[in-house]
Amino acid sequence: MTAKATTEKPRADVWLVQTLQDAGVLQADQAGELLRPGTIEGESTWKRAVRQGLASDYSIVQALSSRFKVKPADLSSADARAAGLLPESIARKHLVLPLRADDRTITLATTDPRDLDLEETIRFVTGRRVTLEVAPPDAITKKLDEAYRPEKAINQLLDSLNPSNLEAVEDVQTTVERDPSLDAPMTKLVDAIISEAVRDGASDVHCEPLTDGMSVRYRIDGVLKEVMRLPPNSGPSLARRVKILAKLDVTDPLHPHDGRAAVRVDGKQVDLRVATVPVARRGEKVVIRILDKTNLRANIPDLKLPPEEEEIFRKFLGHREGMVLVTGPTGSGKTTTLYAMINELRTGKVNIITVEDPVEYDIPGISQLQVNEAQGFTFSTALRSVLRQDPDILLVGEIRDGDTSTIAIQAGLSGHFVLSTLHTNDAPSAVVRLRDLGTESFKIASVLRGIVAQRLVRRLCPNCATDISVEDLPAEARPPAGRQANPRKSVGCKNCSGTGFKGRLAVIEIMPINDAVAHKIEAGALPDELLAAARPLGMRTLWESGIERVWAGQTSLEEVVRVLGEMSSDEEVEAVAAKGTAKGASVPDSVRAQVPVEGSEGGAPHILVADDDPQMRRLVRSILERDGYRVSEAADGLEALESVEAGQFDLMLLDIDMPRLDGLGVLEELRARIRTAGVPVVVLTARTDDTEIRVLELGAQDFLSKPVQPQSLQARVKAVLRRAKMA
Repeated sequence: MTAKATTEKPRADVWLVQTLQDAGVLQADQAGELLRPGTIEGESTWKRAVRQGLASDYSIVQALSSRFKVKPADLSSADARAAGLLPESIARKHLVLPLRADDRTITLATTDPRDLDLEETIRFVTGRRVTLEVAPPDAITKKLDEAYRPEKAINQLLDSLNPSNLEAVEDVQTTVERDPSLDAPMTKLVDAIISEAVRDGASDVHCEPLTDGMSVRYRIDGVLKEVMRLPPNSGPSLARRVKILAKLDVTDPLHPHDGRAAVRVDGKQVDLRVATVPVARRGEKVVIRILDKTNLRANIPDLKLPPEEEEIFRKFLGHREGMVLVTGPTGSGKTTTLYAMINELRTGKVNIITVEDPVEYDIPGISQLQVNEAQGFTFSTALRSVLRQDPDILLVGEIRDGDTSTIAIQAGLSGHFVLSTLHTNDAPSAVVRLRDLGTESFKIASVLRGIVAQRLVRRLCPNCATDISVEDLPAEARPPAGRQANPRKSVGCKNCSGTGFKGRLAVIEIMPINDAVAHKIEAGALPDELLAAARPLGMRTLWESGIERVWAGQTSLEEVVRVLGEMSSDEEVEAVAAKGTAKGASVPDSVRAQVPVEGSEGGAPHILVADDDPQMRRLVRSILERDGYRVSEAADGLEALESVEAGQFDLMLLDIDMPRLDGLGVLEELRARIRTAGVPVVVLTARTDDTEIRVLELGAQDFLSKPVQPQSLQARVKAVLRRAKMA
């Protein structure tokens, strides 16, 4: 025994014994006991002291914290993203756990805060300055297993899956090689998640880190549904696997990433779009968009439009110059509609070029350009190049700014047929949005051939939907007398997974533009006026289109309300009035006046609209006066201040960019004067910088971005007036 002890190498952590003795944690005899060789090979001094009851993890941590001026580590607050910055082999070799990191610093939990070589190694590997905190070795080892090797929990989850699901996963073959550094359980799980999502008809997979686990949800028919909850520390491994699938940088979990991949499920090739974003203190959220290539073959009949709507739609495609816009929020089917239009026009005899961000589907026979903002290849720069390629038909993925709007409209005016999208709530508002982007009204009137606004609603399941009586519908949603209707409601069955719905269909608002509508646009008409002018051409609002599909038994009224919101008071009056008038007739002012006006008791509130754009003032004034408010106007900042000084106003709607004195200056003056200090202000602006923060700091009550949406404006005005009255 003695000879063996003399040849045994001294342990590297004997320094800990002296540190604990100096701190009073160990007595001299206890320190001598720890300095003698142990019975367990490779056991550290820390573990031996705890095992023999000579010290506790807590007392050792406190001693090291005091001696080396480092913080005790809180392992429960470890950021899962930080583990992605340090390879597992290095973390285990040095027994360190990444706790948190930013662009410059990484914080580690360690048992040896005096290890300078460790700091140099980690600084070299991560490219970040190293900060150390101290924690027990057993706790670090456990957290390392959770951070880098959550396979035990994943194996349990895989064992609980239906065997047929696991067998189907083997059919998934990716276009990239499998990463040997990843564990087989996580690889199988990611494949299973994607496979089942494709089979269930999901459009997206959301993998989101939560405080108590990793939530995996499928978006099916536009609605998210949670399908499984993974262990909290499985997130980094799942994100790494998906990133490798999409050829993304697995070493950088602190920044957003976008990529694409192609997989094969049951012999069917599917394209994936992958997007990751860092979530504060939780890890990376991963969204996988599943692109169904059947949309490539979509044409006008596949949209399943009513005959009268399809007839108007086809007339749009008969033009060989001008512009057609498709509007709606993200996920409303705009891309499918655009591709259906392109497929109708793709005859091989015309030159079709698209500018998209991203190019979601590869369409044979046309030239598709991918926007790359990072490299300066924006929509506007791409369009300038494209126009030199002599296109007959030009598809612009989205009009986002004034430059893109100007070039696209100029292309439509110079003999090209332009298709594009805008983010507006309805078709008439697209005209206001183009004006807001700086396009003159006469150019808009000259180039537009039609506008389509659309939403997607879930289709009733054909296996379980049941008929209901027309009397079961609210009065405003019932069909006019003599109109055939077959409304139905959702029930739920095995075929639709109990939801009552299977698939989706489009609800569209088509606004044809003839000479009469064009004259209205050129004259600066508001959306309500444009709607009235397009009525004789067969235009129906989104709500009317949705109600038509309810009457046809294709969807339910509850689903239309979920997607489009509750029918407003104006729409209720219009729906009732339309039953006794010819199709497409506008609502008389006398009928519209029957809508109750909230807040008109005791005198209507007086509102000042300060904006240098006369069309914007007319739009806002029209919305407010329809609600019963008294409205005055000011064309610039100085005029606004003079009006407030001279009159009594309950509220000011204030634009930021105005001549003589901008909105920020007006706010400062208002709050500096005793007479005007209490006037509530709602700021209107098209800026996308930190203007909101600045105006709120200057005393504005609310902030509203342009283009102004009527419902949002009405709600903000009512809320601010109500708060002012209570104050």
